[in-house]
Amino acid sequence: MIAPRDVSVVVQGPWSPDQTPQALASVRAHLPGAQIVLSVWKQGPDFPAHAVDADTVLLNADPGAVDLRGLLHPDIEYRTATASSNFNRQADSTLAGLRLADRPYALKLRTDMVLEHAGFLAYPALFRGIPVPMRVFGERIVTTNVRCPQRSFAMFVQDFCSFGRTEDMRLLWEAERHPSREALLAMPREERDVRILVPEQQLVVSALRRRHEIPMPNSLANGPALAELTERAVAGNFVCLDVRRFGVRTLKPSLEWVNSADAMRLSWLWILRASYEEYLSWCRRHCGEAVDALIAECGDGYAPAMEDAALKQRLVTAPNTLAPQPLFDEALRCCLAGRNDDALHGATTLQRAGLRDPALDRLFERLGHRPPG
Repeated sequence: MIAPRDVSVVVQGPWSPDQTPQALASVRAHLPGAQIVLSVWKQGPDFPAHAVDADTVLLNADPGAVDLRGLLHPDIEYRTATASSNFNRQADSTLAGLRLADRPYALKLRTDMVLEHAGFLAYPALFRGIPVPMRVFGERIVTTNVRCPQRSFAMFVQDFCSFGRTEDMRLLWEAERHPSREALLAMPREERDVRILVPEQQLVVSALRRRHEIPMPNSLANGPALAELTERAVAGNFVCLDVRRFGVRTLKPSLEWVNSADAMRLSWLWILRASYEEYLSWCRRHCGEAVDALIAECGDGYAPAMEDAALKQRLVTAPNTLAPQPLFDEALRCCLAGRNDDALHGATTLQRAGLRDPALDRLFERLGHRPPG
């Protein structure tokens, strides 16, 4: 396994007097001897940089958010909730920290996240013997959950934290930046739609396009061929863990769903994301039988996860498009079986998707809840 002293950690984002010291302390606790680079903004709140428990404190110029209101196709703006982009902020501060990294491996961590253990250190070695389709990096980058392209966005790998060889991490975060609003206004809208992918896609697609042809005319692009390409590219270039396996936890209340994703069965998040086991099934398809040993290590958890993946496929009719009746039937089955938390997640997902039906109201009543407002 990789030794903590061989790791540089870039703790990136806005300074939080409550959360960031906890993030730094967790790195010291779980990665003794690692280099720590804190990369925050010059314009942030004052703090005693000399007293911060980091080897280097970077105060970056803030590039600001890019105002995207009215610039993209209305469907794209609505379905991706992309009215403003902070991607340049995240990418600039992360890359600035990585350029100061002096160890063979690097971890990118947010300033509002803590390490609970260093389980991610084991995974590069576990995957070294696995064939690499569509290789971009020298070694797969370990990250957290990926979205399933058959159910959600293509080329979408979570960007909260990532770990890999320092040179590979720099390559990942050298992604093409989002142009300014002024530059985008000078482009035809079709070109804007090509240039502005959601941040998670921007990272992946920018890296892949260094060596491969990736047909992404906009962030909503999908279909069987692109879904297959996504699986193949992700299987070859990333290791997609759940946060429990990775060893990270968010402190930010609005991101609490990151910590509890595995427990939110029948929620939108649960349906759209791919579990570690489902990710391994992609590796088995695209990388061959060398993955069998990793699947075996999942033990009794692999078969139920595959059943869940099949269920998720029945709950969507197209990427990000819910099939209401199958989800209602599953939520009702959970209710009758006494699995009320699952049933409530399913009912809430239906309600938030816009379903208005007396049968759904009765299900909420049976569960002892009023439909969310």
